[in-house]
Amino acid sequence: MYDGEIFTINGNSSNFITAKSAAGLLNLSLNKDKNLVRAWLNTTSNTKILLHFIDCMQSYLQLVEYDLFKSGTHIAICSTLTIEDELLLIEHGFNAALLSNESPYTLIKKMTTVIDGNLCFSNEACSRFILNTNRSPLNKDRLTLIFSTTKKEKEVISLVCSGMSNEQVANKLNVSINTIKMHLQNIYKKAQIKNRGQLLLTYGQNFVAH
Repeated sequence: MYDGEIFTINGNSSNFITAKSAAGLLNLSLNKDKNLVRAWLNTTSNTKILLHFIDCMQSYLQLVEYDLFKSGTHIAICSTLTIEDELLLIEHGFNAALLSNESPYTLIKKMTTVIDGNLCFSNEACSRFILNTNRSPLNKDRLTLIFSTTKKEKEVISLVCSGMSNEQVANKLNVSINTIKMHLQNIYKKAQIKNRGQLLLTYGQNFVAH
């Protein structure tokens, strides 16, 4: 189904088997490098998933390497999981959470969901997170850009504002770099700005493709 890699952290032999099985079903390779951070940061795979096997939420989140969350997809597989735990995971940068005793089918389903660009948490956790977030009306510049750009242009803006280079955006969207450059020129014209720096300054890192 996909091309990429699965990584594991805090995994015993049973967890390793779970990761290996998931990798096989999703056509992903299982990265066994003992230096996880180095392997994670240096991989060239477009799709990379890190399975976090968590027994104690508090100690785990305090100890896990922060740099890991700068890229990729993160799934928490927890021995216990409360709504408060899910809220912490969302804030920390995780894409999904499930209990360790859930079926392999559930794991595969959630992995597929997040690879396709979605979050996978309980409805209650998502609702509470949104309601607790300090929301404010969009400024006129942002509204203008949202309404004037195409769906593909919105995707490009979102990825660029998340920190991706043109090459990374092209790989993510499976198009050429020249296509991305063309989209950006159209975006600059519609937003009445001159360059990438102005795009980031005006729309920041929180642009969401609607």
